[in-house]
Amino acid sequence: MKKTIIVVAPDSPIQTFFSRMNKSNSIQIMFYDFFHEIEHAVDHRCIGVIVCQLDLSLKELSIWSSLREKSSIPFVFLTPGNNEQLELDILHQLLSLSSQCDYKQVKKERDLIYLSPEVIFDPNVKMIWKQGEGQMLTLMEYRLLEYFLECGEWVSDIDHIINKVWGVDTFTSSNTVYVHIRKLREKIEEDPSNPKILVTCHGLGYRLNVVNNNLEVG
Repeated sequence: MKKTIIVVAPDSPIQTFFSRMNKSNSIQIMFYDFFHEIEHAVDHRCIGVIVCQLDLSLKELSIWSSLREKSSIPFVFLTPGNNEQLELDILHQLLSLSSQCDYKQVKKERDLIYLSPEVIFDPNVKMIWKQGEGQMLTLMEYRLLEYFLECGEWVSDIDHIINKVWGVDTFTSSNTVYVHIRKLREKIEEDPSNPKILVTCHGLGYRLNVVNNNLEVG
């Protein structure tokens, strides 16, 4: 799976520069004219966003703030101007850093967990990517998902879930577990009312539906 670098650069020589670099086997450069267009393009594949746009609107600043809350992806802002050589020198440095970090990026990708072909769990940032859109997990949703991943295809009843996720010494009702499972399903399932990933085994409990052992990216 190719990593992506997003470039926002209307009428800039940076576009020409990156077009020449867009033949890489491991990185795809994605071009946009305006910042607001990238809102749904920043996903688990993205390793950086480079912005060479003179002004950002209030809406675009809000989008930037939201993206920064969801992800640790670096944003690099360049000031458009006549000093094209300075811009290109900066970009050369960025590409050099990207090359040096290649091994780390590959290792991070292996840490991703595919719950289905369209649903990816990134435990590094406690985030679910579903059809390219990211959603942060709450602490309990994260602990629940980690618990079910550890259990694999074993069925877990409510008491065992409470003991392992909330703790033996805590008072947690079954209704609390049901609520958190429902909220987790809303983030990982295409249709939460008809779950395919976190399934109910009636009369027994819950289990994670592992298809073809394809959870780990390797």
